[in-house]
This record gives sequence, C-alpha cells and structure tokens, in this order.
Amino acid sequence: MFGLGRLNAAVVGTGYMASKMTAVLNSSGTVRPYAIVSRDIERALQFGRENGFKKAYDSMESMLADKKVDLVYIATPASEHAGQVRACIEAGKPVLCETPIALTSAEAESLFALSSSLDVLVVEAMHIRFLPFFKQIVSAISSGAIGTPVMLTANLASDIENLPRLQRPSLGGGALGDLGYFLLAFSTMIFGNQIKRIQSSCAFTPMRVDRQLSVVLQYKDDRMAVLSCTTSGNGESRAVIQGTKGYIVVEDLRNFASATVYDSRKNKTASYKRGKIKSEFEFEMTAFTAAMKSGWKECPEIPHAQTLSMMQMMDFIRRQLGISYEDIQISQIPNMIEGSAAAHPTVQDMSASAGETAAVSAEETVPSDVNETSEGQDIPEAEFEEVTEDTAIEEKTE
Repeated sequence: MFGLGRLNAAVVGTGYMASKMTAVLNSSGTVRPYAIVSRDIERALQFGRENGFKKAYDSMESMLADKKVDLVYIATPASEHAGQVRACIEAGKPVLCETPIALTSAEAESLFALSSSLDVLVVEAMHIRFLPFFKQIVSAISSGAIGTPVMLTANLASDIENLPRLQRPSLGGGALGDLGYFLLAFSTMIFGNQIKRIQSSCAFTPMRVDRQLSVVLQYKDDRMAVLSCTTSGNGESRAVIQGTKGYIVVEDLRNFASATVYDSRKNKTASYKRGKIKSEFEFEMTAFTAAMKSGWKECPEIPHAQTLSMMQMMDFIRRQLGISYEDIQISQIPNMIEGSAAAHPTVQDMSASAGETAAVSAEETVPSDVNETSEGQDIPEAEFEEVTEDTAIEEKTE
C-alpha cells in the first residue's frame, strides 16, 4: 500500500500538540506535513503557511476524501477524539490520536472493534511508552540495585487551569485526563495492570472540572503507587521507585530526563541521563509509521488491550469522584461538604475486568469539532515553501 517515498500526513487541530508534531514531521525523512484541518479555514491557512502544509481543510469529511492523505494525526480536545478517530477508521486512514483516545472505555472498545473489522491501524499517542530512555529505567530496576520494588510515588504539576479546554467539562479536560493519565500510564509501565483497589480524591473548579487529584493504586501483590497532580500550579515532575534495598528517582515524567539510583543509606550508586533528541514526540511517529508499513493494526509499544485497561481505570476513578463531562450552571453545583458521603464516595474494589486486562499532553486549546464540508484549499508554493529537513531540525525542535 505504501511506497518508498515520504508519507503525507494530515494534522487535525492547530494548537500546542499540533505544532509539536508538525515540527516532528518537518524534521522527518519519512513523513511530511500535507493537510491541516481546523473548523476555522483562516486559521488552517495561517497554520499551513507557517508550517509547510500543502492543503488546508475546514472539515474532516473533505480531508478524508483526499486520496493523497496517507495518515492522520489528531490533536484536538479530548471531547472530539472518539468521533474523529471513528471517521478516520471508516475512511480507511491509519490514525494516531492524542491521549485519551476516547472519554470512556466503551467508546475506546467500540473504536478498536471497528478498526479490527475494517483492518485499519489505530494508535493512542501515549508518547512516554515510546521513549527510548525508559529501557534504561527498566534496566536499572532489573539490575537488582534497589532490590524488589514495593512502592512508587509520582507527581505532575502544570499551571494550565485557565486554558479554554479546562473551563468546560464537555471538552473532556481536567487533572485526571490531562495529567493523571500520564501518571497512571507510568505506574502501569513499572508495575503492570494487576490492580485490586483504587482510592482517589480530587478538588473541583467552580465549573466542576477536576483541578487537583490524588490516586492510590493497590496491586494484587500489595505493591502500591501513590499519584498526585494539579492543573493549578507549577512544580516537580518526578517519580520515586522505592525498593527493599534502595530507590530510583526519575525526573521529568513526560520526557524522562534522568534516573538516579540510591542505596538504602541514600548514597548515590548510579546516574543516567537522557541523550540528545529532537523531540519527545518523534518516537511515537516513527513507531506508528513502522506499524503502517508492516501492516500491523496496533503498535506493540501500546497495544489496544493496554489502552482499554487504562480507560477502565479512568472510568472507575471518574465514577468514584463524580467527575462528569456535562457542562453545568454554577447555580447547579452541589454543596460538596468535606467529609460527606457525597464528596467522598466509598472506596470499592476495582472490577476484575479493569484490574486483569493485559497490557493526556496537552492538546489543542480551541475546540476543533470540524464538521462542515468544503473543498480543500491549495497552499500556493510562493507563500508556502516546503521546509527542508535541515531547516526544520534547526527551527522546529527544541
């Protein structure tokens, strides 16, 4: 299906993650930016001029009808993901979608069933699962330097509460979906999915978007993960993996900057630093295109079963905390009294289906529920010169 030339990528959305992935495309030797999609055609054209795209669309439908589009990358608010992924599958276009791929496990399961029946590659862009440095973390644990791992703590803090997609529940934002999802992913990468109990707590904004969150995972072998995140302030992004003989400190949970090993007396015994890379997002695109060319329908780094397990945990935590994706009026907000049964639902054992299943980034800040039909607009070469690989690496990567 795919030849030896560069693949044409369509990017849906024009926000932060769209810019990051476009930089990756411009520095890639295998994939190039071809079509940009936004419900605002002027915004699409401007983004296209600045980033070397050839076509601009204001609808998914018209972009998916373009036979020159080889793959689609989705970087819109979480509320749009499931519908846009479904449209790609039905059009036969391989799709890489930002986290979370859907708002519920039922939606995700439906998407994967459809992709299987139509033989289309679908991958959730949980980029930390593709980072090469993670192998160094695993190696440090496997060496026995810290003995048997028994607990991990992990924290993420990012002052993003005032972003538009975090102002309304219906856009699917919040501490759980934006930051907590990465913490859950890291925990499963270290300890797996055999979870028997989840206990969680959160604080809400006036519009009932979860702004701060803490989650405790208890595994079937009694290992524990204590996770916390906030969208209301800036702070550390780190994890500590505690073992019977020492511990490992991992810095930057969204790009794994370093791993430092300490013994039981807090003496540093080893230290590893990430090598120079163009972008933390380049590896997921490389794996995605490799899966395309191999004819696979999922990436081994993040199989569909792993995504479903994560989504089931998300479902459980939302039910436990009363997190809803429906917009409400401020006058409708219930009186959440600290310590009340309503504010803190009883902790329950996690369902077997969620705990036993074998093995989200900031996204675009403006809703891109592109659903109007239009003809794609060509990008004049005089105004939109294609960025060369050398220039792209210098100007578009950090």
